[in-house]
Amino acid sequence: MPALDDSPSLTKESYIRLTSQSLWDNLPLILFASLTFSLFCFPALTLLLLGLTFPAIIVGILIIAPSWAALLALEADILQGYGVNIVTIFTAWPRYWLTSVKLGAMTAIPTTAILLTLPWFTQPQIPHILWIGLAADVLGLFLLAILFIYAFPLLVLYEVDFRAAVQNAFTLASRHLINTFGLLALGVIFLLGALYLSSGLLFVLPAIWGLFAVNNCRLVVSLEEEI
Repeated sequence: MPALDDSPSLTKESYIRLTSQSLWDNLPLILFASLTFSLFCFPALTLLLLGLTFPAIIVGILIIAPSWAALLALEADILQGYGVNIVTIFTAWPRYWLTSVKLGAMTAIPTTAILLTLPWFTQPQIPHILWIGLAADVLGLFLLAILFIYAFPLLVLYEVDFRAAVQNAFTLASRHLINTFGLLALGVIFLLGALYLSSGLLFVLPAIWGLFAVNNCRLVVSLEEEI
C-alpha cells in the first residue's frame, strides 16, 4: 500500500507531536509488537539467568538484534503511512537478519568482557586494571549505543548494508548531537522507570523508544538532504 500523500511534514517543530500522534493512533499494534519483541528476547534472557553467559550472548546476537530490526521495520511502516500489521515483524525478520546480526556482533567483545569482569568486583581488594578495563568496556558500549540509535533505523528505512549503516550512523550522530543525546536521555529515563517503577515496563518502553528513534532518523536524514 503506498504511503499517504497528505501526511504532515516532519520537521524539528513537529517531530515530537507527530511521533506521539503515531504512537497514540497505533498503540494496540505497537504494544502487541513490543510483546512479540519481548518473546524473541526470552531465550537469551533465560540463558543469562541460568549463568550461561556465552550462549546467552550468541543467542542474543542471532535473535535479539534481528528482532529489534524487525520491530523498527514495523514502526517505520507506521510512521511512513503504510498499511501494516503484526505480520510485518515476521516478514522483516529474515529480510534484515544478516545485517542486523553483524551490527549486534559488535557488542560481543565489550559485553563478554563486562560479564567476565564483574565477578572480580566481589573481592575485598580490586586491582586498578579491572577498573580501567571496566571503564573501557562501558565506553565501548556507550559508543555502540550511539551508533545503534541511527544504524538500525537506517537499515530498515533505506535498506543500507552494514558498512553504510555504520558510517552514516556515526556521521548523523556527530552532526546532530542534540537529537542523539536527547534519545540517549529518553532511553535512560525509560530504563530508570523500569527499574524503579515496574519491570513490566520493559515489555512496553522499547517499542515506544524505537518509534522516536526511527522518526528521529527520518528527520535528521531530511535535514541532511537540505544542506
